[in-house]
Amino acid sequence: MRGKRGVILGGGRGVDKGGGSIYTKRMNNTIRIAVLTAIALASPLAMADSGTKGNSKSDDCSVEQAFIAIPDLLIVRPISLAGCAVGFTAFVVSSPFTAMAECVDESWDTLVKTPARFTFERDLGDFDDVK
Repeated sequence: MRGKRGVILGGGRGVDKGGGSIYTKRMNNTIRIAVLTAIALASPLAMADSGTKGNSKSDDCSVEQAFIAIPDLLIVRPISLAGCAVGFTAFVVSSPFTAMAECVDESWDTLVKTPARFTFERDLGDFDDVK
C-alpha cells in the first residue's frame, strides 16, 4: 500500500492487497490441512468391520471398539508396519544361514508372515488372536 508521496506503508511485508495478512492466510491453510488430515485418518474407522466374526453380541461393540480401534490405527499399525520392514530385512540378512540349516520356511513364517498378518489381516481393535 502506498501513502502520500509514493512511500510504501508497512515496509511491504506481511500485507496483501486483499487487506488480509499473509500470516493469517497461512494459518487458514494450516487449519484446512489439519482438518482434512483428521478426516482422512477417521475415514477408515467409519468403514471398518465391526470385528464380531459371527458372534451374537453385536450390540456392545460400538463405543468400546472405537476406543480400541483409534489407538490401533494411529499407533499400533504404523509400528507393526515398521516391524514388517525390520522382519523382512532380518529375513534377507539371515537367509543364507537359514538356507544352510534348511529352515527357510520357518524363518519366512516367523520374520515376515506373522508380522504381515498382524498388520494387514487383523480387524481394527482386534487383539484376541495375537499369539
